[in-house]
Amino acid sequence: MAAKLMPSTAIHPVIDSSRTHQDPVNMFYKFLPGGSSCDLVRDGSDTGFGSPEKPQNNNLASRWTHLAMMFQRLFLLQSFLLFSLTTATATAKRLNTIPRHSPIGPRVWRDQPDKTTSCEVDEEGFETCFYNQTLDHFNYRPESYDTFPQRYVINSKYWGGANASILVYLGAEASIDGYRDAAGFLDDNAVQFKSLLVFIEHRYYGHSFPPGAWGKRGYFSSAQALADYAAIIIDIKENRSAQYSPVIVIGGSYGGMLASWFRLKYPHIALGALASSAPILYFDDITPQDAYYSVVTKEFREASETCYQTIKTSWSEIDELASKPDGLSMLSTKFNTCKNLTDASELKDYLRLMYAYAAQNNSPPTYPVNEVCKGIDDDASGDDILSRIFRGVVAYYGNRTCYFNNNAYAYQSEATLDWSWQYSNHYFCITTTIYLP
Repeated sequence: MAAKLMPSTAIHPVIDSSRTHQDPVNMFYKFLPGGSSCDLVRDGSDTGFGSPEKPQNNNLASRWTHLAMMFQRLFLLQSFLLFSLTTATATAKRLNTIPRHSPIGPRVWRDQPDKTTSCEVDEEGFETCFYNQTLDHFNYRPESYDTFPQRYVINSKYWGGANASILVYLGAEASIDGYRDAAGFLDDNAVQFKSLLVFIEHRYYGHSFPPGAWGKRGYFSSAQALADYAAIIIDIKENRSAQYSPVIVIGGSYGGMLASWFRLKYPHIALGALASSAPILYFDDITPQDAYYSVVTKEFREASETCYQTIKTSWSEIDELASKPDGLSMLSTKFNTCKNLTDASELKDYLRLMYAYAAQNNSPPTYPVNEVCKGIDDDASGDDILSRIFRGVVAYYGNRTCYFNNNAYAYQSEATLDWSWQYSNHYFCITTTIYLP
């Protein structure tokens, strides 16, 4: 019988599934890069077409040799891919890192300001520090790169070290000198949680004024202040190796607004925020304009209905007396003002602020609202309305040689002027024409 031609598949043999033994090495090797069925034939693989007289042990050794070569190729391929990926990532990172651009040119001392922090420890163990703060965090004007010393105070007496919590009190519309002693809530919790206490002063208050501050009031904003706090907190964590310490920001009133906004804007820095008495919705078209003084009125009415009614009546009494000849002089005498009044609204403003301060700080042990009402209600039957109001003034301020419109007592501090400018230009719908109804 004539011999048949070998089919074309003999050149590229495959493993016959009908064979009783299947070589796993050949099966694996066949489908990998660099391997071929021709190689298997030349190496005497048991496909039915190798050299039958080749010893079996040499056949097995050859398979393991090719397997080793295959793994060597895979290792080289993996190394090349890893090197390429690393190089590409580093290149992309360099290309995506955009430096701050100054319109006056690449002046290194302006693009990379010195952030050195200087600290001094007082006899109580408080560290008073000054951080070299950037004037403008968001723009690229030449003066944006200017810096100023921003003050903050650290109390590490209770701190448990790296990874322990950090409680940050965000300074508001005043110097931080009084905050560290008045915020007993922080001390109480620092003991329990072994926390580091930090008090940061708001820009344009206390000792944290940029040079020529009033010529740069465009940088006097809450957005800039929040960025200030972020920079200082990050610097503190880096200097104390506390990168993993959780941060809680705390504030009251305007400072509470800042705390809530900070948590929203910088959630990667602050784990939480405590906003006490924070009027976060006190803006035009959100809260009624008389909302603040409605609360003040409620405080006095709850303290004493008679007191409330006397105050309510007094506004028209002041206007009536002021309209008479020498009425302003008589009002000045009745309220023992330090200077003669020039208008009835002047006296009303002083009284309004007194009532507002009493209600806003109506806390133990003094309870100012109760003290004012006690003075107004005391022996009320024998006195006229305005005499009762004056007794309330004395109850609140104490015995003085004179009251109101005196530089010694009605002094507009720099912080007061700053706050007046800040809230009138940025924030609230507080109005000076709302009085206790």
